[in-house]
Amino acid sequence: MDDFISILLIGGIIGVVAIFAYYVARTYLVPKRVEELAEMIRQGHTGPAISRLQKMIEENERDPYLHFLLGEAYSKQNDPQSAATEYRQTIKIAKWGPQVKEATVRSKLAKIYMVNRNYDEAKKEYLILTRLDGTNNENFFQVGILFETANLPDKALPYFKQSAKLKPNHADSFQHIGTLEYHLGNLADAKLALTEAVKLNPNLFSAHYYLGMCLKNQKDYDWAVKEFDLAAKDENLKGRALLGKGLSLMEKGMLPVAQVELEKGLLVAPKGSDLELNMRYAIAACAERKRDFHTAIANWERIMDVNAKFRDVNDKLKAYEEFRTDDTIKDFMIAAPGKFEAQSRAVVETMGYKVVDLNVVDDSEVHILATEEEGNRRNAKKSNRLVYILRTTDLVPERTVRALHEEMRSKGANKAVCLSTSDFSSQAHAFIQSRPIELFDRKQLIQLLRAI
Repeated sequence: MDDFISILLIGGIIGVVAIFAYYVARTYLVPKRVEELAEMIRQGHTGPAISRLQKMIEENERDPYLHFLLGEAYSKQNDPQSAATEYRQTIKIAKWGPQVKEATVRSKLAKIYMVNRNYDEAKKEYLILTRLDGTNNENFFQVGILFETANLPDKALPYFKQSAKLKPNHADSFQHIGTLEYHLGNLADAKLALTEAVKLNPNLFSAHYYLGMCLKNQKDYDWAVKEFDLAAKDENLKGRALLGKGLSLMEKGMLPVAQVELEKGLLVAPKGSDLELNMRYAIAACAERKRDFHTAIANWERIMDVNAKFRDVNDKLKAYEEFRTDDTIKDFMIAAPGKFEAQSRAVVETMGYKVVDLNVVDDSEVHILATEEEGNRRNAKKSNRLVYILRTTDLVPERTVRALHEEMRSKGANKAVCLSTSDFSSQAHAFIQSRPIELFDRKQLIQLLRAI
């Protein structure tokens, strides 16, 4: 009996010691081993750490810190899929503390989703993070990026603005705000945000480009050109920046310089791209204004070969159809100012009028006050005629014919004629009804030129 009691006492003592040993191990030795594994992972010894963590998880699969460390090891080993699995398991266990913080785990998981372009899952994580860690601008910025990627600018904009509010020196937030505001048509707000972006980071070339676009639309061409020059340092933006610069220079009337910049842009524009077509269209517009019609037509024809429905190119080529085949109208269109004046005078005389006064408005428009020559009509009273001669490919609008009518009265002209190398708008034709004004279109003008 004594022996039996002794055995029970010894067994009890052994049990107590075992429990104590287990407690000590769990309290002191296991955490120490886990921290040693964490240090191994930090030092890059991921292989041994992964093996030991897997064995430990088999013994205690509900330990979130073990799953988190295993995720860290896989991430260090460049195995994002396995890392994501462990991070998700950590979230599923949902036991948070100093070693494992929910915001940290979700942030790491969200970044893996972003790299793998799993944008829906990334957005879910970042939206949760905006609530868990509302002072971290990065969470708001990433949500903005995800909404912007999904082509939802109205939803993206508030998140970028919150990011900028939380971190006022975050240049990328201001860049995205400015770009979105530009596309939404809010030029003043876009300009403010983009100006702040390039002030914070002068190397944000995309911000320079969109700032240039804002300034061009606001007709601040000098500043716009400077921004486009900075944007052109980025090879990916160079073509678009040169197009913007060329268009700005055109608006300033610097046509030769503008054409040079546009032709530089044409060299970097991908063949057949919209950028190439827009570049050629701008070159043609520049050449047309310089009366370099050969260059203009050549570029319109190249555009037609790629896209026959591009803007008004088809109408442009129709407007210059006679120019392409008839030397008479070609010579008239490209004539220097002095020759243009002489040809205009000759046209009026061919019509049977005597030139009294000639006013060269610009190199594409001449106003002539004339009279019918005596003897032109038997017993006809001598009277004044006002003649407008326009060399343009644009439809002549009503306002031009209305101005002709007003000048008729101030010059005391009984009748008027408007001749153009293009056609007249329907409103212009409607205006002359019951008024002593005749409209001569391109074909009628060609006949007069041939009669000179």
